[in-house]
Amino acid sequence: MKNKMMCVLLLAALGLLAANAFGDEPKSYRIQLSSGTIGATALAGGDYTMLVHRDGGESKIVLTELRTGNAIDVPAKVQSGDQKFDKTEVHSRDANGTRQITEIRIGGTKLKIDFQQGS
Repeated sequence: MKNKMMCVLLLAALGLLAANAFGDEPKSYRIQLSSGTIGATALAGGDYTMLVHRDGGESKIVLTELRTGNAIDVPAKVQSGDQKFDKTEVHSRDANGTRQITEIRIGGTKLKIDFQQGS
């Protein structure tokens, strides 16, 4: 009985460790962007995949244009909101006649990607 209980506890502990190890796996989202810039990087309008990798306090964003396959690393801060966003929203502002993408809120998640903080 004692060995059986120890085995169950050991399996539970391993399960928690595995969940934590895979909890920060990169997530990929499909988004549509109009032409503009993120920081100093110019982006053509079109469909992209956005790979969001969170490793502790560090965040890494990789945008890949689906048409060409070109991928770029983009500095950003990934934040979690209080509630899930209903739809994906791309926020931007005009900076000297150029559309500057400042934030993307990913629909169906609580994730907000802040490009102003990363630049």
